[in-house]
Amino acid sequence: MRRSVALRVVQHAPALGDVEANLADHAARVEAAAVAGAELVLFSELSLTGYALFDLVDVVALDPGHALWPDVLGLSEAVDVVVGYVERGEDGFLYNSAAYLHAGELLHNHRKTYLPTYGPFDEGRFYSPGDRIEAFDAPWGRAALVVCEELWHPSVVHGAVALGATALLATANAPGRGPVEGAWANQGFWREIARVYARLYSVDVALASRVGYEERFLFGGASGIWGPDGEPRALAGPLEEETLDATLDAETWRRSRVANPSHGIERPELLMDALRRAGAP
Repeated sequence: MRRSVALRVVQHAPALGDVEANLADHAARVEAAAVAGAELVLFSELSLTGYALFDLVDVVALDPGHALWPDVLGLSEAVDVVVGYVERGEDGFLYNSAAYLHAGELLHNHRKTYLPTYGPFDEGRFYSPGDRIEAFDAPWGRAALVVCEELWHPSVVHGAVALGATALLATANAPGRGPVEGAWANQGFWREIARVYARLYSVDVALASRVGYEERFLFGGASGIWGPDGEPRALAGPLEEETLDATLDAETWRRSRVANPSHGIERPELLMDALRRAGAP
C-alpha cells in the first residue's frame, strides 16, 4: 500500500442530464490530471448527471449492466477517480451515490444517507436513502466517502472515523446563498465545518463542490483540501471552474494524531447509552 496520494479536486459544472457529455468531460479532466501527476481525482456530487434532475433520475441512472458502465470504470485506468452518479440499485431503487474507482474496477460505492427535502431541495421524492456509514481501504490509506448533506450530520463523520477513516473524500452540490463581498456566506459555512472536522478528528478532508446554474440553483463552489491539522492545503473560489492539488500522506496524519490523541480515547459506550435513553432503537 502506498503511504501517500497526489490528489486533484475538480470544481466544475456538469451538463444537466447528459451522462455521455459528462463522461467525455470527466475523461479529459482525468487525463489532464494524470499528466500533471495526480493519482486520485475527486469530482463533485452527481458529477456524471448534474443535480436538478427531478423526473430525469430514472433516465440517467446507471448500474453494472448499463451500456455506459464500462466507460465509467474506464475513467480509472491510469488514476483513481471518485465520481457522483444516480445508481440503480440491485433492489430497483434509485440512489444518490458516489463511487471510488480503481484500476478499471469499482472499489467502493457509497449511497447518500441523508437526503435533504426542505427549502429548495426535494431529494427524498426521487431517491432512496442509503443505510450504512462505511470506511474502506484505498491503495494509499483508509478513507470514507461523504456526500453533501452528510457533512452537516456529525454522526456520519464520527462513524466513518470510528471505522478507521483517516481521510474524508466529500462531494457536494452546495447552492450559493447569502451574498457577501466576493463570495457567498453559505460557502464559508461549508469550509468551516470541513476545517473543524479535519482538526477535531485529525483527518484529511477534501471537498469537491460544484459550480454553475441549473433550474433555480446557483452552485457556489468553494471547494478545498484541509490537512489533519485543520489548515487549508488548497482553496477554490466561488462560481468559477478550478482544480486544486495537494498530497495526502500518512506521516502528516500520524504526527497530527500524536499531537491530538483525544480521538483515540473515545468512549463509544457513553454515546450508545445516551442514544438508547433518547429513544433510539
